[in-house]
Amino acid sequence: MANVVFDGVNKVYPDGTQAVFDLSLEIEDKEFVILVGPSGCGKSTALRMVAGLEEISSGKMYIGDRVVNDLSPKERDIAMVFQSYALYPHMSVADNMGFALKLAKVSKSEIERRVGEAAEILGLTEYLHRKPKALSGGQRQRVAMGRAIVRSPQAFLMDEPLSNLDAKLRVAMRAEIAALQDRLGVTTVYVTHDQVEAMTMGDRVAVLKRGVLQQTDPPQTLYSRPDNLFVAGFIGSPSMNIAEASVVREDGVLEVELGRSGTRLRVAEGAVEQYPGVVERVGGRVAVGIRPEHLVPASQVGAGQVWAGRKVTLVELLGSEMLVHFGTSAPPIVSEDMREAIDDAEAFEELERAAAEGGQEFVAKFEPEDNPPHIGTTVDVGVQTDQLHFFDIETGQALR
Repeated sequence: MANVVFDGVNKVYPDGTQAVFDLSLEIEDKEFVILVGPSGCGKSTALRMVAGLEEISSGKMYIGDRVVNDLSPKERDIAMVFQSYALYPHMSVADNMGFALKLAKVSKSEIERRVGEAAEILGLTEYLHRKPKALSGGQRQRVAMGRAIVRSPQAFLMDEPLSNLDAKLRVAMRAEIAALQDRLGVTTVYVTHDQVEAMTMGDRVAVLKRGVLQQTDPPQTLYSRPDNLFVAGFIGSPSMNIAEASVVREDGVLEVELGRSGTRLRVAEGAVEQYPGVVERVGGRVAVGIRPEHLVPASQVGAGQVWAGRKVTLVELLGSEMLVHFGTSAPPIVSEDMREAIDDAEAFEELERAAAEGGQEFVAKFEPEDNPPHIGTTVDVGVQTDQLHFFDIETGQALR
């Protein structure tokens, strides 16, 4: 096995378009790292440069202790799993899995041994004589992974391998791939645009925006300590609520005021410890973020932490949780960071309309209850102000 290192890697196409900017990232031996970001952020290009399918414009790519810039894909000793499976329809499962070994002139007995072991790991033993058309989508994806496993490569590269599966199967396969990678201990680089997929699978997640690496951290760190507005808005489902706010200090108490309602929220010490830079913004404006699970019924918080009289616009009953959408006069952040984070043209246009009208909807994640609030009624929302996040409006950087 081996580590994979991007050392100041750039990718510029002949027409001058730059897809990856000065990417430096080290993936440790046996580590499972996810590259995630919106469409067109450069994540697949980065993966293809590891594989040798895209030429590196500048910088160095290491696999193990070798610089592989000028090596062919075959010489790099990696195995790639594509979203299209790329199986040969006329070959059996066994032949598909062993084809690369056959080309490498591995003995028949050794091919059978390796294919048999991989099939057992993947639950494919009884399907070895079938053709791909006789398999389900999940089984085909397992065959594609088996083809990678039998080669015993230095690294696995996976390019959105689950995107062709239905939602339920995708969830099951996420768990299977994570467990398989842990069992095999093979260095793995996995590309996805699905941030839920990224958060549930990798040891670390690398977030890209327009070819620039934004943050690389374990999933929980990424979620609870985003480095900038883009990461804050992109990671999380439902998304973080983000708005423009004034920072004030009255009688020695630090507060934020969101919108025209006049309601001020007392900033708890825990938030100041995480974002000490907010203290320097007294009298100015900042971007403030709050996760839906940190908006709770008013009875659960103390004084200075209640946003009263919020009009309910939608209630989503999801069994284990209840999402309550409510109106605010808090102006949204309409920036390039947020456009990229939302990654949905219609949704961003809605945000722009909300900005023009001077407010936006927030989402709270409540515990389910027998008598949920109804659309059109009002609720008092508690804000766990020790969990507030603060960012510079202009640069988008966290106020640390």
